[in-house]
Amino acid sequence: MKIFNWLILLCLAGCQQLTSGQQQPVRTNPKGDYYTTCGGAVETWGSCNDKAQKTCQGNYSVVKKEEDGTGMKRELTFQCNK
Repeated sequence: MKIFNWLILLCLAGCQQLTSGQQQPVRTNPKGDYYTTCGGAVETWGSCNDKAQKTCQGNYSVVKKEEDGTGMKRELTFQCNK
């Protein structure tokens, strides 16, 4: 019975990590634009857009937007409008 309780506890901890995982940071490219990822079950395209809006204080243009066939890898390259 104790093993069963531990298994349930481990499953709950894993689910919690999956739903509240760590967001990826925004990085600066050598060309002066910005790059971020928002893939997996934790982040969505909305997460990428939120990061771009925060970085550029709401005024940005998308340079490149890529997603793999599974939706698990999303990448956004953007630049701030002046």
